[in-house]
Amino acid sequence: MMIRLIPLIIAFLLLGAHFLRSGHMILGGVSILVPLLLLIKKRWMLLFVQWLAYSGAIVWIQTTFSLVQQRRMAGVPWVRMLLILSGVTVLTLYAGYLLSSDIVKRRYH
Repeated sequence: MMIRLIPLIIAFLLLGAHFLRSGHMILGGVSILVPLLLLIKKRWMLLFVQWLAYSGAIVWIQTTFSLVQQRRMAGVPWVRMLLILSGVTVLTLYAGYLLSSDIVKRRYH
């Protein structure tokens, strides 16, 4: 069970760092604390955290498109950044997907 939460913790730490770097202190703090919501053993909380993970992936997709555009217009290399942010997006989606496994669902009534 705990090993299925590690990608979620990493995903929200990365999202929190992204928000903090952008100057959004409240969103950064909330993102870092989101995995703690799973201490509440309710099914709706599990679904809420899963929804937040998928929302985080949308943030990464928007950020990726925005940064690729900026870098292409500036004429600087952008492919490595695209690959890294795509990996972070996939990790975030995978973290949300892992919350829908039967092992995790059994813990939340």
